Amino acid sequence: MRNLPHAHPHGHVGSHADTSTALPWLAVGALVAACADAAFAFVAYVLIDGRYNFETLLQYIASGLAGQRAFATGSAGIGYAALGFAIHLVLAVAFTGLYWLTVAPRVRSAGSVVVAGLAYGAAIWVFMNAVVLPIGRSTQESFANGWWFAFLVDHALFVGLPIAIALAPAQVRTQILRRAQ
Repeated sequence: MRNLPHAHPHGHVGSHADTSTALPWLAVGALVAACADAAFAFVAYVLIDGRYNFETLLQYIASGLAGQRAFATGSAGIGYAALGFAIHLVLAVAFTGLYWLTVAPRVRSAGSVVVAGLAYGAAIWVFMNAVVLPIGRSTQESFANGWWFAFLVDHALFVGLPIAIALAPAQVRTQILRRAQ
């Protein structure tokens, strides 16, 4: 992490006037959140629940746009899985950018970064399940299925918190990461 740009000295990562210093940290936040969330979903839905395999888990994401045809087999199925992967990454980037624009400028202390990140991640899960999934073409699952609490915690810890830490002022980010060691 030492080679990445430092936060703006008077605020959150890369002041809005200097987007170039924020871009690497936006990428870090989005990639960590996307990978951690995908890993959690893989463990929960593939390894524990046996509901999906890796390809069908990604196809489920794509089914929000493509409907049931996303569960095709062969090369079409692989293409839809790639689409699901791309959608997952785009959503992570969008939620990271939204945090940077709306929340990051307001958090200054380690405590506020952690609380804001946990709340933001939980809010993402609620938004995705209450708004995005119902208007998409995915197979509908009930809002409070057997995994709802696990995924609420997943989004708080593995989506919102990494985004908040990545976009925190440099000294605050360092303080949080040192405490976590």
